[in-house]
Amino acid sequence: MTYYLYSFFLLILGCVSMGLSLFFYSSDFIYLVSVSFLSFIYQAHLDWISLSFLFLVSLISSQVLIYSIYYMGEEVFYERFKYLLLLFVFSMAFLIVSSDGLSLLLGWDGLGVTSYALILFYSNPKSSSSGMITALSNRVGDILILWSLGLSYVLGSWDYMFISIESSYLVIVLLFLASLTKSAQIPFSAWLPAAMAAPTPVSSLVHSSTLVTAGVFLMIRLSPSFSHTGNFLLILLGSMTALLSGLVAMAEYDFKRIIALSTLSQLGVMMFSLGIGCPLLCYFHLFAHALFKALLFMCSGVIIHSSGGTQDIRRLGSISSLLPFSCLALSVASLSLMGFPFLAGFYSKDMIIESSSMELLLFPSLAILVAALLTCSYSFRLMSVSLTSFSCNWVSFIKGDEGDYTIPLGTLYSGALFGGVLFYWSFLGMESLLVSSLEKFSLLVCLSVGIYTGLNMTLNKGFMFDFLCTMAFLPSLTFLLGFPYLKSGDIIYNQGDQGWVEYLGPSIQSTSITYLSSMNDIFMSVGFKLLLLVSFTGIWLI
Repeated sequence: MTYYLYSFFLLILGCVSMGLSLFFYSSDFIYLVSVSFLSFIYQAHLDWISLSFLFLVSLISSQVLIYSIYYMGEEVFYERFKYLLLLFVFSMAFLIVSSDGLSLLLGWDGLGVTSYALILFYSNPKSSSSGMITALSNRVGDILILWSLGLSYVLGSWDYMFISIESSYLVIVLLFLASLTKSAQIPFSAWLPAAMAAPTPVSSLVHSSTLVTAGVFLMIRLSPSFSHTGNFLLILLGSMTALLSGLVAMAEYDFKRIIALSTLSQLGVMMFSLGIGCPLLCYFHLFAHALFKALLFMCSGVIIHSSGGTQDIRRLGSISSLLPFSCLALSVASLSLMGFPFLAGFYSKDMIIESSSMELLLFPSLAILVAALLTCSYSFRLMSVSLTSFSCNWVSFIKGDEGDYTIPLGTLYSGALFGGVLFYWSFLGMESLLVSSLEKFSLLVCLSVGIYTGLNMTLNKGFMFDFLCTMAFLPSLTFLLGFPYLKSGDIIYNQGDQGWVEYLGPSIQSTSITYLSSMNDIFMSVGFKLLLLVSFTGIWLI
């Protein structure tokens, strides 16, 4: 019953935040709050963006908490999991409303520590290695945040949202690079698929509205300070990330990894929209993406949990006849991911692609179009192979009841259907971009071609297949880049902490204390004998 109370509290918090967001948007109102605790001052920046995103995080986390009651209820350490999940959500809430560097660091580091603990929840070698990759990749961003705080202190202001690029160019650059690590852009992309070692409820939060979106949200806040170089870098990295993740997903057969790679692709689209100067469209896509991506992971968790932990889509044929509602929700979420007309992802994704064509950026715009085609392709392959195919090696045992998951799946199913249009009319309130009929037609062509290739194309074994299966060797590159630091840490520990530091510190102190103690014993023994001798001599003389 306590879990439902936590979920109800988060839901109430989300409703209040959404009401305030609509009021702040209509009144063009911004509210700054400072809370002093001992010597620490927490500063909150409340506007319609932070409040609407707080609503999104509260809504999804409330449904994930209900979902985890049935999905994780049989785990021995479920209580620990629940409190880690709540700490994870509250860390994201702190980051959303922060307006200065110290407040930002509180949420940023809280996300890093709790995500590491959640990925390690199952305590097996796979989760340990995945947690280490995630922690090391995110630690790079933490160090960059600390450097930016040091420079901000020198400049005399912690407020990263109100600093000018002329006076603090290096601070903006450091925060910019830190955001790239958290949002898993190339070359920091390896940790995002590795984070799949966490339980499915954690994946629903990480890939929708918390960890990976923290970097994008910070980038949206910093967007007014970007220079031309920063915009070009975002366009290049975003288009490359979207294209590479789409290609890798085409060679993948793991259910959760395909969905994780689709997250990486959409993060590239968001960064691309920031680069072309459309932060509002980036936030729109971030909002819509969170709704259908959380639903995708929840549906995949129900299917995997009901089929005995099977994640290979080639062994999951004809599941739609056994789990009809979960498969329906999965199909709607996948169609929304593809940008199917009038679903949540259609409005934001369509507008971003139209804006890219208006910017006349040939290679990045073409890469985004190809990435959209690949999204349609691997999404339809996922649905056709795992849900409806009768030619697969179907798993013969199904357990569990999808009725337990009706409330969270139904809530996010409504979001995947209507979230995009509601956000569009509530906050954007503008006409569609003026593009030619040919450009509109090209989007429908990409959708159709992607569906056709997803149903008919398969990659054969070979160098290209191995190249894509290894995610363009990014995990190996990440290991090679991190290995010297881990090795140097091992040397420092063995030669330093356990070497000369141990010898000059505790060992010498222990030896000295032992020597002094023995000398004291000898002195006390000799002194006591002399005292007795003097005493007896004195008595004899008397």
